[in-house]
Amino acid sequence: MTSATTDDRDTTAYPPAAEFAAQANASEALYDRARSDRLEFWAEQARRLHWEQPWTQVLDWSEAPVAKWFVGG
Repeated sequence: MTSATTDDRDTTAYPPAAEFAAQANASEALYDRARSDRLEFWAEQARRLHWEQPWTQVLDWSEAPVAKWFVGG
C-alpha cells in the first residue's frame, strides 16, 4: 500500500518579467507586510476606505468555514 499525498496541487511558479514587475503598484515589501501580520495588513487597507459605519473586527472566524470580514462595517 502506498501513502497518499496530502497536497497534489501544482506549485509551479511563473514569475513576471523584470520589466513588468518594475511597473507594479505593489512591491515585495507590501507582500512581506501582509505575510508578517495579515489581519493588521488588511485593517490598514480597510482604513484607507470610507466606511458609513466603522467596522469593529477585521475577521470573525467563529462560524468556520464561514468567514466574516470587517464585521460591523
